Amino acid sequence: MLGKLFNLFKKEPASKIDFSLGYPRLAEFKKYLANGDFKTFESRYEELSWDAKTLLNEGIGLNNAFSGEIEKWVDKNPESYIAHLFSGVSKTCQAWIARTSARGSAVSDERAQMFLSLLEEAYEHLNTADKINPEDAEICARMIRVGMGLGMETEVVLGYFEAAAELVPNHLMAHLMMINFLNPKWHGSLEEMQDFAEERYEEADSSLLIALRLFAITEEWNYLDMQGETEKRKAFFKDEKRKGELLDLYKNYREEEGGKLMIPYVYNYFSFLLYMTGEKNLAREIVKKITAQLTTYPWAYLGIDSNEKLQAI
Repeated sequence: MLGKLFNLFKKEPASKIDFSLGYPRLAEFKKYLANGDFKTFESRYEELSWDAKTLLNEGIGLNNAFSGEIEKWVDKNPESYIAHLFSGVSKTCQAWIARTSARGSAVSDERAQMFLSLLEEAYEHLNTADKINPEDAEICARMIRVGMGLGMETEVVLGYFEAAAELVPNHLMAHLMMINFLNPKWHGSLEEMQDFAEERYEEADSSLLIALRLFAITEEWNYLDMQGETEKRKAFFKDEKRKGELLDLYKNYREEEGGKLMIPYVYNYFSFLLYMTGEKNLAREIVKKITAQLTTYPWAYLGIDSNEKLQAI
């Protein structure tokens, strides 16, 4: 299996996107990991804010260049919840690479088995991390994506989300993972996805969670394509009422300190949606706020996979 996975990773093109959104301390933590200085990594991680922990997991856990070091780390420090957390994120990443981005019906039995096996490993690591330290919201947030791939019951996955939100009410990654689980292309419906976006935005009282409402709009448009509703999809962003609502949302949006490192997610979605409604000059102004902070989605829907392409819209 390891040999097959190695071949898969060799074929996987290196991403042009910095999943850490340019997190300034990423190089520091990469150095600790490369040098096998796991204890320093762990002590520095403990000091981080929740949004910094998220970006560190994005920048290291989702980078297969570090999968070997992460395995050494968890082997040497089996009692470290942080090692198990990063291993869980790494295994989840490997699972989705093995699966590919193809629709379920197009995924081979062999790849599907690799996908499930790696997700089961990810589950074990994250479950161990949570048993050692149930106070890190990042662990439950990452478990949501594992649950999505393993087809866990919605109530179970909601339990992981609620545990994360109880620790950090505006934990954006937990919210994004959960709303994607409720996406109709996975385990939910348009109504469940939209209701979750509205309810959480109101209940958590955090401007950061406007990203959920923007996500729901984007995925409603994308779902029309999946359903073959070509004409409705073409007309979706021409709706003047929808455009007016988006403009109002942006006009009233105010940045806040809580989770500020995650704000580029908000601007990526605002710029995408306003660009799609024809507000291209405003979209370009927003893009200037996120130099080198491109997120994979929603831009993947337009084939934009680098900051150079984003800056040229």
